[in-house]
Amino acid sequence: MLKQSVAALAMIAALLLASCGGAPAAPSGGGEAPAEQPASGGGEAVTLNFLTLDGDDMIAATNAVIDAWKKSDPKYANVTVNIQAVPFADIFPAIETAVASGAELDLFLADGPDMKHYAFNNAAIPLEKYFTKEEIAAFLPINVEAGTYKGVFYSPGIMESCSNMFFNKDMTDAAGVNPPEVLTGWTMEEALPNWQKTVQRDGSSVTVWGLRWGQGTYWGDYEHGIVRRAAGPKGSPTNMGMAPDGVTFKGYMDTPEALAAFEFQRSWYRGENPVSPQEPIPDIFFNKQSAFYISPDNAIGTINRKYPNGDFRFGVMGIPGFANGSQVCHTDSWHFGVSPASKQQDLAAALVKYMTGPEGAKIWFGIIKQLPARTELLNTVPEYKEMPQKLFAEAVQAYGQPRIGTPGYTEYQQVFAELMKNLAQTDAPVSELVTDAVSKIESAVAKYKGWND
Repeated sequence: MLKQSVAALAMIAALLLASCGGAPAAPSGGGEAPAEQPASGGGEAVTLNFLTLDGDDMIAATNAVIDAWKKSDPKYANVTVNIQAVPFADIFPAIETAVASGAELDLFLADGPDMKHYAFNNAAIPLEKYFTKEEIAAFLPINVEAGTYKGVFYSPGIMESCSNMFFNKDMTDAAGVNPPEVLTGWTMEEALPNWQKTVQRDGSSVTVWGLRWGQGTYWGDYEHGIVRRAAGPKGSPTNMGMAPDGVTFKGYMDTPEALAAFEFQRSWYRGENPVSPQEPIPDIFFNKQSAFYISPDNAIGTINRKYPNGDFRFGVMGIPGFANGSQVCHTDSWHFGVSPASKQQDLAAALVKYMTGPEGAKIWFGIIKQLPARTELLNTVPEYKEMPQKLFAEAVQAYGQPRIGTPGYTEYQQVFAELMKNLAQTDAPVSELVTDAVSKIESAVAKYKGWND
């Protein structure tokens, strides 16, 4: 938590400096990404401060859409967009800290389930007045729901998501493993021995791991939270993951099925034959250090960028579920919000509207290659008519489930990530870790009781 606080404070200092006109441009990879420069002519010179996710693909897509927006209308030509990029684990506290400190944050990128949290805590403004009903209806319904709080539209999404299982064909071929490239392939129980077969060692050292479950190095809910929910049949308390009141986790996160799923996850890291490193390795799949990888289809864009000659042979199959449970992929993805601290709310909203509109979303998809949030784009891009991306379009409809819907999602995820890290890196009994996590989560979200009455 100290690391997160320091990162958030550093970001706030940068925003405060930028608001005074003193922030220099810096390369992406942490801190400030290259800022969009004002063009000659056009409207008034204005600066927007934009907090977003660190990452080469995300920064490239963001800059490309901003550049197109500035060219779309002369009145935007002299707008400078100051991009502040932070890692995934830091973006959520950074948004709240920016609003609380009065930093001149204008717009931000946020994970869809966190938007209810920001709406409840007045860290984002409603955007209904900037979108017609027809424009809102152009987004997938599950995307609109994520960006809506108590019937008010706060945030459009730029992408939808569903994680499936990628695999390195050279590694699976070498291990004699033949993953079926179909929607319903292996159960969790069937997948484990195949992950184990692909582990490669040099003496006592592992050179290739069997599995990386989830993007990046974070232990958060988006992918790691799937496993406990997949242990229960659809609609069961285990599968729901949380009570409808949005504040009760006991009886949902600690069921016998969920506890067994947590034990299963621990075996990936601490079993007799582990398949995943206890300390996550950045870009483990893309650097050919892991045979299998759970991710949305944005991994395809990363592979294309890193291996433009096509020398990364990969396949995709449906995400595994437990034999007595269900297949689950978590839906929703990144949304854009406008800060109440912004002195340029109309301009910030105009940028958000363009980024998520027909032209901006198309540019974004061309770089990121992840399920679009706009219905017409999803239905027209040719990639989703062919494998492997066809599998993602089918999966989001077949077994996609929204993440738990509560304004306490941000607090929940922080505790959940701590739980997952402890499962992987300590020998503490699973039942004790889960009981402690449930208690901490319910204490943290108790203030939201009655939020959806």
